[in-house]
Amino acid sequence: MKLSLGFALTSAALALGLAHTASAQDEPAYMVTYIEVSHSGADEAAGLLATYAKASQSDEGNQVFQALQRINRPNHFAILETWANAQARDAHVNSARAARLREDLGPLLYSPIDARPHGDLHTAHFEGAEAGAVYVVTHVDVTPNYTEVTVGLLETLAAASRRDNGNVRFDVLVQLNRVNHMTVVEIWDDLEAQQAHTGARHALTFRGELFPMSGALYDERLYRSL
Repeated sequence: MKLSLGFALTSAALALGLAHTASAQDEPAYMVTYIEVSHSGADEAAGLLATYAKASQSDEGNQVFQALQRINRPNHFAILETWANAQARDAHVNSARAARLREDLGPLLYSPIDARPHGDLHTAHFEGAEAGAVYVVTHVDVTPNYTEVTVGLLETLAAASRRDNGNVRFDVLVQLNRVNHMTVVEIWDDLEAQQAHTGARHALTFRGELFPMSGALYDERLYRSL
């Protein structure tokens, strides 16, 4: 699915309560959550998150619920969620299961849980990944005056990257409260496919064109599924 920057800006207004709620439009809703725990708590957190993700996949309106553990940083985790609409997403956020997870993770955390609601900027249907797949979650931050240009660059990158060997998913989401912050979600068959992509001409061209507009480092993180 491809939505314009205008829709992204509208979505941000919706999220801030300046218009009708996003759920009224029945558009897909996304959540990207980052969790960082102490090194000694990594194994316990992994168990909690794996159980939580499996249970949450059966929640009404859920389409994707994936808990991830960062490669080479096993005390860093991420959760990727896709919901039928914002109402379903928010119902989960306010559920007893989510509250229980936050309580259980509390003693393990060395940084607060960072949950970021997102909207759809440029996504496509995917069937799911095999065991051993590599997940990549990248936070893209540009100065506000370059938002529209960056959206165009990311749309071009996504369309080209979906044709790369070994690609399973390549989606671009927009953070609802800061439309100049975007998240790229990738899934690759294996690390070799992901590394080949980073050397592809379209990936190198994108990074070169993005660099002068960046407001922060290009935060690319690699994960495995729990």
